[in-house]
Amino acid sequence: MSSAEAGPTWSDIARWYEDLIVAGSGPHETATNCLLGLVPALDGAEVLDLGCGQGLAVRALARAGAKRVTGIDLSEAMIELARAHGYVNGCDVSYAVGDAQHLAPLGNATFDGVTCQLALMDFPDLDASLAEVHRVLRPGGWFVFIIGHPCFLVPDAVREEREDGRPALSVCGYFQERFWRSSNPSGVRRAGTYHRTLSTYLNALLRAHFSLEEVAEPIATGLLARQQPAFAEVPIFFCARARRR
Repeated sequence: MSSAEAGPTWSDIARWYEDLIVAGSGPHETATNCLLGLVPALDGAEVLDLGCGQGLAVRALARAGAKRVTGIDLSEAMIELARAHGYVNGCDVSYAVGDAQHLAPLGNATFDGVTCQLALMDFPDLDASLAEVHRVLRPGGWFVFIIGHPCFLVPDAVREEREDGRPALSVCGYFQERFWRSSNPSGVRRAGTYHRTLSTYLNALLRAHFSLEEVAEPIATGLLARQQPAFAEVPIFFCARARRR
């Protein structure tokens, strides 16, 4: 993969990202619902959320019954926004600036579960990130992640309409793994992300000593279907729960 080209960072678009989610984002609503559908029972659980952004998943996990949720993100601006949302009663919520590839401040076997909602594809070193997830999990701990579906959210994908009127995506360049930025001036991925094949993600999980337990490919309904109807035809996300071996 090529090195990241110059462009806006997540801190640069943090306020825009916050406004997008607060206004109502079908993709983020769908991702959070899928995340909560895959995590095991959270009563008393201590959870780490990697690439937490402005804390959307952290707050959802706290409301779902986790005992303690720690959010980590490399963007200081995102962490400031997360803290500004306040905390959830009955849950010990904390945030810190940190790199998912180097979680040295966190001890071994510290968490029951780790989540990563729409951020795993933003980490340059996938193997290092998964090794750190494995390290901070307690024996038998779980890892739930949501990524943009790599089979369909390919950098060169083009949205189009079929002759029968159904929305569709035209995909090419799937096998070319690379860093890319969306050319859409109002697109989330203008901050940059890494395209990897689905097999790259799954093989990395195996190398990191995880066992895959359950996967999901959500169909667009409600807000997402209204905002981006093509994802009622193909999945926008690939979602999975894995277990530490």
